[in-house]
Amino acid sequence: MLRFPPHFSGLFASVALLLTAAPAVRADIVSDWNSLALTSMTSTADPLVAHDLAILAASMYNADQSIQGTYNTYGYGSYPAPAIGSAPSGADSQAAMIAAANTVMQYLYSGSSTEATSLYNSQLSGIANSQAKTDGIAWGVTIANNFLSARSADGSADAATTTYSPVGTIGYWQQTSAAGALLPGWGSVGTFAIPGVGGYMTTLPGGSVTSYLQSSQYAADYAQVKDLGSNFSSTRTSDQTNQAYFWAAGDGTVKMSGMWNQIAQTAAATAGLSTADTARLLATLNVAIADASTAAMATSYDTQFWRPETAIANGDIDGNASTVVDSFWAPLINSPSLPEYVSLGATISEAAAVVLASYLGDNVSFSLGSDINGDGNIDLTRNFTSFSQAANEAAMAGVYGGTQFQTSVADGQILGSNVANYVLANNFTVVPEPAGAVLLVCGGLFLLGARRRR
Repeated sequence: MLRFPPHFSGLFASVALLLTAAPAVRADIVSDWNSLALTSMTSTADPLVAHDLAILAASMYNADQSIQGTYNTYGYGSYPAPAIGSAPSGADSQAAMIAAANTVMQYLYSGSSTEATSLYNSQLSGIANSQAKTDGIAWGVTIANNFLSARSADGSADAATTTYSPVGTIGYWQQTSAAGALLPGWGSVGTFAIPGVGGYMTTLPGGSVTSYLQSSQYAADYAQVKDLGSNFSSTRTSDQTNQAYFWAAGDGTVKMSGMWNQIAQTAAATAGLSTADTARLLATLNVAIADASTAAMATSYDTQFWRPETAIANGDIDGNASTVVDSFWAPLINSPSLPEYVSLGATISEAAAVVLASYLGDNVSFSLGSDINGDGNIDLTRNFTSFSQAANEAAMAGVYGGTQFQTSVADGQILGSNVANYVLANNFTVVPEPAGAVLLVCGGLFLLGARRRR
């Protein structure tokens, strides 16, 4: 029979808080709505945060680019990309973006209706009344409603109520809190860009729970998290402890997806991106995070691997002679209520970092504040010199927090990178310059004429 260790809450006394002022972020249409969305989602599970941010960002992007036509509009599956130039002639693209964002937020987060209405009115007041403004508003509403309609049956509404029963044997996940399994049906939610999750799901070394449990790799993963992730670890450094708390992204916070959106907003402002380019960046980012999350959740409930606290309490019956049991071991951070493999935090972070580095270059310095305890206040601020540095730190935070094994972290990074690269290659691309096409045609006609004269 499996034994379960006592569960301890993390101790904040050991965390040396680094308090600095939050970086100034340039306000614009896109980041204002993104910020409002993040404050509305603190009670929302991470995969759903990514899902809803993808709808918001892609709706604003399509409202803009269907009018401006700098980048190809977004479409997938039952949602056809709106044709460039299909909006009423002369429609104001900023009015369209504002109206699209308001429509999405009013539908998805009606509890924030007052704040959304206030932002909507404030932003529209900066645009002179005209037929262009009127047409832009109507077009933005149409874009958003079409998108919402296409996603209405994507499975996200049923993911939390999907029936799930833990296997209950050695190596398989056991619930470690009173909370039920988190979104057990999320792996079946319709994707935004990748052609299904099957080609992106990862597997444990050896291909099965039993094979991994009996491997030397598992023994190394086990020893590492047992040492570094313990609530009372004597070898984890103060900086590693800070990292664990900083990236915990628990209840009441903007979650991991939200933290990467905050990074993106800061980076976009620092780079001086236009409103259109900021919309493109956030649309790409959130579509990649959403699909990476879905593939990770599908992997988690397909594999159903146990968390370190259950593993370490049963180290004497796992079939591996190199794992030493500790019935009183507890993690620094409370374990998420879903199976361990593959790391959702590592997956999200790598997908986000790959997108941001593709658009802005990797070596971008930035600061980020984290609300550790979900009270709405920034408790800890960390500084970074690249997106990849932040992604690696976010991934390793699970090991330092005692909630993830190293293999889960590494495989999550691979999954996130693969999804992000697919999204980048197949969506939100630049529309070819008309001048280039004209030159090609003219060149072809010139060569044809030359042949005829010979």
